[in-house]
Amino acid sequence: MNVARFVLSVLTCAMFGSASAVVVVTSGIDPGANSTDPRPNANTAAAAFDSANNETIITFEAAPLGSFTNLVVAPGVTINGTDFGGSPQTILNSPVGSPDGLFGYNTTFGGSQWLSLFGGSITFTFATPIEDFGAYFSGVQLTGETITFNDGAPQSIALPNPGSGVFFLGFTDFGNPITSLTINVQVGGTGDIIGIDDVRYSVAQGPQVPEPATLALAGLALAGLGFSRRKR
Repeated sequence: MNVARFVLSVLTCAMFGSASAVVVVTSGIDPGANSTDPRPNANTAAAAFDSANNETIITFEAAPLGSFTNLVVAPGVTINGTDFGGSPQTILNSPVGSPDGLFGYNTTFGGSQWLSLFGGSITFTFATPIEDFGAYFSGVQLTGETITFNDGAPQSIALPNPGSGVFFLGFTDFGNPITSLTINVQVGGTGDIIGIDDVRYSVAQGPQVPEPATLALAGLALAGLGFSRRKR
């Protein structure tokens, strides 16, 4: 009986131990970095994030310039949002002001375009649920800006406030499907002008199939139960 109970306990941990997984955030900040400056911390964070996941990357290079409503930026991915005045957000290819580290800029190597937010918010909607999301953010100057989403419960991730420059921020929420998320850069009555570029995400995985070792453990547990019953 004791052996059978112990094996069943180990089996339960192996199959259901990840049920309470938490959101893991990866970030790297280069305060004050303009578009022509190195961004080693942001790039290192992005590389680490990509190496842990199978990412699809959105560069916005093929997006039409100017304001948009319900813009498809990748197969099954739509963005929509309004600025501080209620007007649509925009795709830009030239800086709003100088230095561009205060207003946002392109981060795609060899590219020129990025998603620009003039306060307000932007919502990404995914036809196929995702389980992670990351992007480069430039020009953030307000504390209180967030990424919000629902993975079965409301979640909120605070954006860093370096005052200027660029950072990479990504989060991973393994096994918890996300169908939309909103980036909010309006804090009270103040709207921040920022850039978002090189967005990446990966499709949520389905229910986990037990590994061979777990299946073998299940067989051992059943055998143990049969043995204990014969002894009784």
